[in-house]
Amino acid sequence: MRQVNNSPPNKHVMAAFTFVALLPLVYFIPPWVAENISDQHVWVTLISVASIVPIISYVLLTVMLWWVVGCG
Repeated sequence: MRQVNNSPPNKHVMAAFTFVALLPLVYFIPPWVAENISDQHVWVTLISVASIVPIISYVLLTVMLWWVVGCG
């Protein structure tokens, strides 16, 4: 049986993970949106943020927390 770590992850570690996870998304998604969907700045921003936030919140941070806490 595997023991689960119940302590919360270090805030600095999670901030570093979030930063590293955001970099490629912020670098690649807005130019892709501008090229393929719309070239209007407001739409590029709205569509990019609407894509990046769920990816970070529901996918990458979930995976990172699972990895850091050791629940897997």
